[in-house]
Amino acid sequence: MDLATAVIISTIIAKAFTLLALWLRLRWRACHEQQRQRYLLQVTKTVALDGQVELDDRDSDGQRLQVKITHTPVPEEGRAA
Repeated sequence: MDLATAVIISTIIAKAFTLLALWLRLRWRACHEQQRQRYLLQVTKTVALDGQVELDDRDSDGQRLQVKITHTPVPEEGRAA
C-alpha cells in the first residue's frame, strides 16, 4: 500500500468515526429530551383544577427550566354547553 492510499483510507476512517460520534450524541440528546417531556407531562397532570405549580429546575449540563402554571377557574356562565 502506497502513501496516498494510506492517507485516503485514514481520512475516510476518521470521517466515519466523526459521523458515528455525532450520531451517538444526537441519539443521546433525543432520549434526554424525551425524558424531559415525560417529566413535564407528569408535572402538568398533577395540577388540580384550582391548583398552582411553580418549577425551577437546573440540569447537570447547565440548562435551566422555569415553569409557572396557574389554573384560573372559568365562571359558570362562560362555559360552553
